[in-house]
Amino acid sequence: MTNIGIVGAGVAGLHLGLYLRQQGIETTIYAEKTPGQEFSSRIPALVARVGHTRERERKLGINHWDGGNSEFSHLHVYVGGEQPMGFSGTVEQPFIAVDMRIYLGRLLEDFAARGGHVVAGAVQASDLEQLSANHDLLVVASGRAGLTDVFPRLAEYSPFDRPQRWICMGLFRGIADAPSVCSVTFVPGEGEIFEFPIYSFEPNLRGLGFEAVPGSNFEAVGQLRYEDDPAAFNAGLLGLLREHAPQIYERVDPATFGLARPLDLLQGGVTPTVRHGYVRLNSGKYALALGDVQATNDPITGQGANKASYTAWMLGEAISGSDTFDEAFCEQIEQRIWAYTAPIVNWSNAMLQPPQPHMIELLVAAAQNQDVANAFVNFFERPQQAWDVMKSQEQTTKFLAQYNWQGMPQMQVAA
Repeated sequence: MTNIGIVGAGVAGLHLGLYLRQQGIETTIYAEKTPGQEFSSRIPALVARVGHTRERERKLGINHWDGGNSEFSHLHVYVGGEQPMGFSGTVEQPFIAVDMRIYLGRLLEDFAARGGHVVAGAVQASDLEQLSANHDLLVVASGRAGLTDVFPRLAEYSPFDRPQRWICMGLFRGIADAPSVCSVTFVPGEGEIFEFPIYSFEPNLRGLGFEAVPGSNFEAVGQLRYEDDPAAFNAGLLGLLREHAPQIYERVDPATFGLARPLDLLQGGVTPTVRHGYVRLNSGKYALALGDVQATNDPITGQGANKASYTAWMLGEAISGSDTFDEAFCEQIEQRIWAYTAPIVNWSNAMLQPPQPHMIELLVAAAQNQDVANAFVNFFERPQQAWDVMKSQEQTTKFLAQYNWQGMPQMQVAA
């Protein structure tokens, strides 16, 4: 009887574990935290789950938050600079945001209730050999404690050697609700701002995230230490909203604006990296990389958790249809997962660079044509299409021709 071990209880590990239990496959998740510890931890990320992820959650019976006030179907995009512009679009399937501490803790409880085995405690890279003895296949879905180092970096797909954005994100009070609306702000040379409704431990909070270009004004404010001076921290972020995100600032009450709790803040940076999808252990068995372990993306395109869910499902289907987990199995699933992941990596990495003229043209077209605006916001649901459209001037022109866009005779692109 097949027995699978999963290291990591993030979206990838939990969705895979729940899928395998649904198929009656013996599964153990090695989780760093218990559900109770997860609930009381620092927020690990701000995540918006798109329609295709939510559909898989329904199939798994873990759609506990459907129908709440943390869903949103409208994305407002604002581009700052010398010639600011904005547009709003409607997504075909509403997105949803839930505090990941609540989400991950509840799904770990679901997994255990469905007969899954949970072993709580940190796993080191040196533990993988011993763990592999208990399972037919070991899946590594956590990058902590040096686990990513087990899988060789693929230099041809990893152009960066340092973070391209410094991240400051958290849960905030004092921002009035904009029913069913997510706001995305691009500030040339500075970074990006994201804001959306979120279900958390208290009502009426908004998820707010800053992605700062290294060396920019955004970075200086985003690296303020909340614990040193909460008032100065809140005032710094409020100043950025006032100057760069007027569509958000107009809903802010400066007297009550601020981080909800110290643990509701995450700061840092990630280096986008692609790694080999599997390794052979000394035991002769194999360890597979999944989720961020296989491909770490900057969150600029919001694909991390959604990619993790999609590829977990792919791996779950492959495991349930096989009884041999040799190198041929690992190589085949690595190729399938990479075929899905590569456009996401390319799109995310491109968005971290100064915009190319055809990307500016796409935004201008969206600001002038509602059908283009709707198509643009649905790229977050369809990242493969996003990259297919944005990867070249030729592809962007071909895409916009569907909407009778005549192009722009001259464009001045902000650096």
